[in-house]
This record gives sequence, structure tokens and C-alpha cells, in this order.
Amino acid sequence: MSTVYRCIDLRLGRNVAAKVMDDRYVDDPIFRQRFKREARSMAQLSHPQLVGVYDFSSTGEHIFLIMELITGGTLRELLAERGPMPPHAAAAVLSSVLTGLDVAHRAGMVHRDIKPDNVLINGDHQVKLADFGLVRAASASPATSNQIVGTVSYLSPEQVSGADITPASDVYSAGILLFELLTGTTPFSGDSQLAHAYARLDSTVPAPSSRIDGVPKLFDELVATATALDPAERFADAGEFLSALTDVSRELQLPPFQVPVPMNSAAHRASEGLSPATSQTDLLTTDIPRSPEEGVSPTARTELFQETPPASETRQFTPPTSLFPEAAAPLPQPPVTQPPEARVPEPVEPERGAPKVSNRGKAGFAVWLVTVLVFTVAVAIGAWWFGSGRYGEIPQVLGMDQIQAVAAVEEAGFSTQTSSVYSDDVKENLTVGTDPAYGDRAVKGDPVTVLVSLGKPTVPDVPSDRSLDTYQQLLDERTLTLSTGEQQYSDTVPTGGIVSVSPSAGQTVSTGSAVTVHTSKGAAPVTVPDVEGLSQAQATSQLEKLGLKVTTSEQFSNKAAKGDAFGTDPVAGTSLPKGSSVTLNISTAVEIPDLTGKTQKEATAALAAAGLKVGDVSTSTTATGSKADQVASTSPEAGSLVDSAQTSVNLVLVGKVEVPNVIGKTVKDAKAALTAAGFTVKVSGSASANARVYWQSPMSIGATNANEGTEVTIRARS
Repeated sequence: MSTVYRCIDLRLGRNVAAKVMDDRYVDDPIFRQRFKREARSMAQLSHPQLVGVYDFSSTGEHIFLIMELITGGTLRELLAERGPMPPHAAAAVLSSVLTGLDVAHRAGMVHRDIKPDNVLINGDHQVKLADFGLVRAASASPATSNQIVGTVSYLSPEQVSGADITPASDVYSAGILLFELLTGTTPFSGDSQLAHAYARLDSTVPAPSSRIDGVPKLFDELVATATALDPAERFADAGEFLSALTDVSRELQLPPFQVPVPMNSAAHRASEGLSPATSQTDLLTTDIPRSPEEGVSPTARTELFQETPPASETRQFTPPTSLFPEAAAPLPQPPVTQPPEARVPEPVEPERGAPKVSNRGKAGFAVWLVTVLVFTVAVAIGAWWFGSGRYGEIPQVLGMDQIQAVAAVEEAGFSTQTSSVYSDDVKENLTVGTDPAYGDRAVKGDPVTVLVSLGKPTVPDVPSDRSLDTYQQLLDERTLTLSTGEQQYSDTVPTGGIVSVSPSAGQTVSTGSAVTVHTSKGAAPVTVPDVEGLSQAQATSQLEKLGLKVTTSEQFSNKAAKGDAFGTDPVAGTSLPKGSSVTLNISTAVEIPDLTGKTQKEATAALAAAGLKVGDVSTSTTATGSKADQVASTSPEAGSLVDSAQTSVNLVLVGKVEVPNVIGKTVKDAKAALTAAGFTVKVSGSASANARVYWQSPMSIGATNANEGTEVTIRARS
């Protein structure tokens, strides 16, 4: 981009460095703008760790910077001479670099090209940061180009990916610099410049101790933090990095170190008339296409990545004499002339009788006339200046890139600022126009806004809060208008929030296009199901799956057994918004158990267990059973569902009992069986308890029934 000459300022008698832009780039507005930016940026900063700038010129056939002369050399040359540094030496160098970089960060600038070649060492061992040609404001540093701008070995991931550039980007490059100071190498490589650049997008910087012995773990941690892939995980700026480095140095009790001056440096050779050494290709600042297909033609890429000529082919440059005319030849002196002698006119006596004349001579009249003319000219010039001379016409910048447009407006005598606007006709990053517009007249020096195209707008994403007001603002920023569409049901978006937009988010549209917004009218309604006959658990689960809130109410119903559902409130078939409350009706009904064949005592216990009580007890004249107090039937009948609080169960006992067959049994067993059946017993024959019954009356054969208390005669023999 430029050549640096060792020069002498003849006016002030001091050694300076003249950084002269290469003739190839003099007419390139982008390189001219970088050169101007470097001059302005460095002129705004003043610190012992920053190279000073004395003067700048962009007029005439040369564009140049006059800077502080560094008599030592670069950090690159020091590393080439001495190799990797021990931790205390690396800390001393990086501390000075971060101190200077912190000054830039505090001023709101991002350097974007931290590398050993831009770290200079003066003859008094002082370390200084130089080369602010790629500096940007930290508040406005998004990637606006399809070129990767920087030095490939020291690029931060966001410089490669095109993300916003912040002071954390310089921190990453400084972390790479610390890695190189400790190990003598940079962490990444690649088959091409582009592959080398992309290597840092997925890979973390290895620990310096993995490359070389003797690196403390704390330095590994410093490098890891400074070079984290996510900028948010790095030191926020050079100041934070410097504080951490100071803490580590104190913790490790590192000794003080004076940075040595490189002996075999270009600065020394320049003073001896030798050519400066060249650097490796990947250590040169350049523009790298973000991908092989983007932005740069194959021939342009070849020019960008061409190898640096070897040192043997480097020509020694001599400063152009037009840059310093005082040094080219002594100024010609004008010839010395003597002023003519003044002639004093002799007094003339007026002739007698001559007419009287005015005492005003011709000289006085001439003076008066000149005064009037000067005043008239001054008034005319003033009228011209205040009328039209102080105004300039806004130039046409349509279709220019931003750099060219800014240069054209500034050359027309105005200050500039930029603003991004959407345009259907002008491609992204090209100029749409100015505000005031082309052809308008404005006071010279006043600000003119250069309008840079963002291309066609895209439909913005729906904000996380789904707010209609927030989305309206996003649409306004992109020149788009909001149109309200039909409301839609949504289970996840609250009522009034945005459910969807049309065209869809991210779609490219024309400026002024309408975007239809569909808002939520809440969750879709659900139909209350029929849960009659289901258990309480089953019914509750079914209702809750539909998004309804369930409360229960217990009451009697003869449609469902106790604990089962017999209906809902609202009733089945009703449509409700999801999330509504539904009352589930649970039956308290009790089912009459089957008591047939049980004794009265057993039946009473069974009813009590079911929560029922015994009502009337009666005897049937026709019902028969095996026992006198056996239940023949109940009222209500078995299986009926009743309200236990209001219902008692009437028992109907058998009226006739079947005479049991006791023939063949012992007298003892026969008596027991007949007595249990409600009969009295008469024994004839042997009355021995163990005698066998061989006859009874009445007989059981034929299922003879007898009333309770009937006497049964049995005969037995031993």
C-alpha cells in the first residue's frame, strides 16, 4: 500500500518518517480513504505507546503521512533475530502494546490489524503501536464488504465471518500475538489464504505450552480467554486484557524486562542505504474474499494473493523530490533593485488675474475614487458571498460506492455523514443519493447525508414478545406497512399477539410493501365430552387432555355407581375456550347388594358395610329356604342405586324351611342339623348320641317344607 522513507524535516531540523501511498492506489478512493483515516485516527491519539503523526497531505501527485521516525525496528524483526520469548519478556512487550491499544479503545476505535509488523521498537527501547489504516469506530463496525480485511494470521473469527467488529476483535489478535511471542509461531495454517483464514471459525487456539516448554499455565489461560471463539467470552477490550496480564505477572513474580532493539532491522539498513527485508505473504495486510465465489474475480484474487518479491529483487527507493521541494534545489532569489529618488515639486505661484480653483488636488481625488471603488467591490463581494458564494451545489453520487460518494461530497466543500436506506433500484452498499438531494444548494461546510442502499427490504422476524406495536416499528424501519389479517386460534400465543405474517419473515419484498399480520384470538375452543359412567380418574384425565380445568361435585345420581361420573357442567357437547373450568359430577349412589340366602344377621352386616340400614323385616308365606331366618328378597331389590342418606332396605325372610335329610347321621348330628333349620326334634328308639338315624318324619325326600318350629321325629338304633 505504501513505502516509508527516512527523511529530514528541513524546516524543523528533525528526522521523520514519510509514509507515501503507492502510485497504483493514488486514484483508488478506497485506499485514499484508508490513508486519510489513518492520519485522522492517529492525530486524535497521543500516547508514548503510539506512533505520532505530524502532518498529512492528499493534494498533488503524492499522498503522504509525516510521522515520528522509529530508529529501532519492528517486533517481527526482533522475533526473527531472537526467536520465542520467555514469559517475562512476552509480558513486557504485550503490556506496552495493550497500553497503546487501550488508548484507541477508549477513544472508540478498533485497530483491526494487530500483528508484530505493526509493533515498533524505538532506539530507546520503547514499544509503540502503529498503522491505523484499517481503524474503524467501535460503534459502527459491521462488515459491509465481501472482502476479509486484515492480516490472515491474526484475523479474529468475526473478521472472517463478517460479524460486527468490536474491541474484542483486537483482543483476539492480541491473544494471537501473545501466542507467537511465547512460541515463535502462529496457531493456524492452511493450503491457501482463505483456508488459513477460515481455520479459526471452528478451531480454538491451542495452549502455548503444547507447542513449547516453559510456558506457565496462567499464560495458557490468558491466551485461551483472549482468543475465545465467542467475543462475549473474551476480555471486553485492551484495558481488561492489560489488567489480567498485570495480575498474572504479579502472581508469577515476573522480573522487569527491557525490550531489546532489533539489530538487523530495516530501520538500521535504511540508514545504511540497504533495502528493507520483505515479510511472508500471510503476514501482509490484505483484502481476502470471504469465499472463492464472492466479490472478487479470479484475476483480482491473483493480484491480492501474489507472493512478495524476494529481497534480492527489492529496489531501493529514493524520496520523490516533488514531496520535499525544499530539498530539491535552493529557492531562486528575486533581483535586488534600488527605489527611485523621490522628486519634490517646486511651488508654483498662481498667475494674477487667473480664476480661483479648488484646494483639492488630483491626488486627493484619486484617493477618494480608489476608496469608493474598493468599498463598492467589497460590498459586491460581500453580497456575492452572503448571497451565493458561500453556497455550493450538492454533487450527483447515485450508484457510487460509499467511499467514492463521501469523497465527492467532501470535495464539493461539505462535511459528510452516512445513513442507510432501503432501495428497490440501487444495489446494496451503493449510494442512493444525498440529503439534501443532488442539485440542491447548501452552505459549504454544512453536513450532507450520503444515503447508502441496503437493497430491497426483507420481512422482519416476529419479535419474541409477539407485540403488534414492536412489529409496527420494525416494519417502519424497513419502509413496510402493516395490514391486519384474520385472527387465528393459537394454543401458545396470547390473545392479541402475532401468530403469523404474510409474506413470511425473511422474504425479500419491494419498499413500501404491505405485510399482513394475523393476531391470536386465543386457544381454539374445545367440545366438552360425554364422560357418564367413567370413573372419576378416567373422566378427569379426558377433560384435562382437552385443556380444560376440572373441579368436582359429589351428589346422588341413579345413573352411575358411587365414585363414577354421571355428567358435567356445562353439559357434554358444549364448546368452551381452552383453559375454561368444567365441573365434573361424581355420583354418591349406593348399589343394593344381593342378600338372597343370607341370614338376617348376615344381611344386616352387609347393608351396614354399604352405608345402608335395615328397614322393615317381614316373612314370605311362599318363599322357602334352608334356614328359618334366611333372606328371600329385599326392597329395593338387589342392584338398585339408592341414596344412602335417604334410603333403608326392607328384608323379606323365607316362610317355609326345607326339612334337612338326617338319615344315616348320628342322633347328635341329626339334632344339630334339624335345630339349625328351625325344627324341634323327637327321638324314638335308641337315644344314644352315637346311635344311627334310620327313619325321620316328615321326610326330606321330595323337598318337603315345613313351617318353622315343626316337630321332626327321628328313630335310631345302636
